Amino acid sequence: MQTSDEIVRTRGRKPATAATLHDIAEASGVSISTVSKVLNDRVGVSQDNRSRVMQVVEQLGYRRPETKPKPGAEIGSVTIVTFDRYAANDHYYVDTMRGLTDEARHLGWDVVLDLALIGDGYTAISPESLFRRGRPDSVILLGIDQKPIVEAVAALGCPAVIVNGMDPMMRISSISPDHYYGSYAATQHLIEQGHKRFLHVSHIYRDTVAQRVDGMRHALEAAGIDFDPKRDVLDTGSSNFSSLDASNAILQRLKDGGFDQTAIVCASDMLAIGVTQALISAGYRVPEDISVIGFDDLPISAHCEVPLSTMHIERGEMGRLAIRMLAEQAAGRLTSRRRVSMTMQLVERMSVGPPPTGK
Repeated sequence: MQTSDEIVRTRGRKPATAATLHDIAEASGVSISTVSKVLNDRVGVSQDNRSRVMQVVEQLGYRRPETKPKPGAEIGSVTIVTFDRYAANDHYYVDTMRGLTDEARHLGWDVVLDLALIGDGYTAISPESLFRRGRPDSVILLGIDQKPIVEAVAALGCPAVIVNGMDPMMRISSISPDHYYGSYAATQHLIEQGHKRFLHVSHIYRDTVAQRVDGMRHALEAAGIDFDPKRDVLDTGSSNFSSLDASNAILQRLKDGGFDQTAIVCASDMLAIGVTQALISAGYRVPEDISVIGFDDLPISAHCEVPLSTMHIERGEMGRLAIRMLAEQAAGRLTSRRRVSMTMQLVERMSVGPPPTGK
């Protein structure tokens, strides 16, 4: 790392405005984000670091350009807001988080993880309760699109992207798997196997989850197959999407009189795993009696008692693209909000087959 004196010598007679945030950060031994916070008089910087940065600024003779910079041009960090359960033990978000952090660091940004330590039943939230370190340079909402948080982030006016969610009012850009197409394709695959009676297992608590039901409905309607949500949607009663919730829901359905569906489309792999285990414990064969298809292609889905057919999501790429969308906003190249949908691919394993003869 060069000292401020070395940087001054190597810069020769360049005008003072030629000094960059990178120069200041290198000479003072802090991040670009810290330099940006000091120059913009933001909180979240120790007094020692603040003094060191200002000393280097003076030594380098740094002056801000007189022309107005592009919005967000000095972005140096991204704050990722997510629920603690997503960061701690959710397999779905591991690859997405890795993609986010790798791409952000590739751009030289600091990464700050801000856990939303709130329950699912909240009705209001303030920016202060989310951003305890002060106003962020930019924000990723990871798996969070609940109205109070979206409104709080939109009010900040900084570059922001929702990952695996959406803002119905389009105040914040978003990127998600194509939930509708994924469910449509999964259902179409089962239709091609000859199935005509379907069950969807889910808990519809977000728009993205509702899209999966819509995808199945429209695939059935396109094939001339009747769809009745009261009969053909099984609610697990929980937004946790756990295998236990799905297993209990299927077992209760069997206890209440069973069902005559031969194909089950699940809103996640974990639900599909629970459904499969419950069916096998009740004496059904998968896929000989009932076919089951999942959603997400988690690593565990290939190693179940019956390897699970599912819809694959490029979760790491989704995270990387989200950071690039932030960078476009910061550079002023993204002048309108976007809602980006990523395609999904069918992964065929052992849990899907033709229906039993005569059904």
